[in-house]
Amino acid sequence: MDLRDDTRCRNCHTPLQGSVCHRCGQRVIDKRWTTSLLLRQFFSQLTNIEKGFLYTTKKLFTRPGKLVHDYWNGVTIPYYNPFRYMIIWTTINLLFAFWLGIDEMIQANMGPTSVEEGLGADELLAANQQFNNWMNILVLLVIPIKSAASYLLFRRKKKNYAEHLIMNSFIFGQGAFMSFVTQFVFYLFPTLFAGYFLFYFLLGVGYDSYVFRQTFKQPLWLIVLKAVLIGVIGLAALFLLIFLFSSLILWLT
Repeated sequence: MDLRDDTRCRNCHTPLQGSVCHRCGQRVIDKRWTTSLLLRQFFSQLTNIEKGFLYTTKKLFTRPGKLVHDYWNGVTIPYYNPFRYMIIWTTINLLFAFWLGIDEMIQANMGPTSVEEGLGADELLAANQQFNNWMNILVLLVIPIKSAASYLLFRRKKKNYAEHLIMNSFIFGQGAFMSFVTQFVFYLFPTLFAGYFLFYFLLGVGYDSYVFRQTFKQPLWLIVLKAVLIGVIGLAALFLLIFLFSSLILWLT
């Protein structure tokens, strides 16, 4: 191994003994940044199944409880930041849904809302554009609410609110990934849209139960009950935010 005892990490200034700092994980970059180097770094971190983004996705399926406990205990180097992870998968999912026209297909399979009935064609188009622009933020606003719910329901486990925020950010990001994968099925079979919201609610409750079971080690029936309650609270919060935002658009229009 190429020892670098005379070189210090540029991030934490620890003496280096290789190409990666053993203290903070900073990789040694002894070349000037170029476009090709930047692209190699990006794709290396994105596709690394031993550390980073896809590794986090894999572990959230195979051992989510260990991942959550690792992150709580300060073992963060192998995993992607939970908030960035959540935002990336949520953005990818919403962009993919927009590209497929999922929102229009949902509206085509469901009757117009009372808000939509009060708008004309031009106003409805403008309202939909505004709603789509802000939907990402509305969805992300549910995370603090679900985190408060899980904090209260699992308060005997003595985890603080920030720790629940970390866990729920990972859960939400993984939910966005599962939505990204499964919504193509709805695109191919539009008749399934009748059960669109029920499917994703049950999928969310199922995955929440899986993570909670591994993380908190409580009886399965109690875990499922708490997952349902948290899911209902999250869904109610989302619908309330959508209603308030839609009403605001109607008032401004």
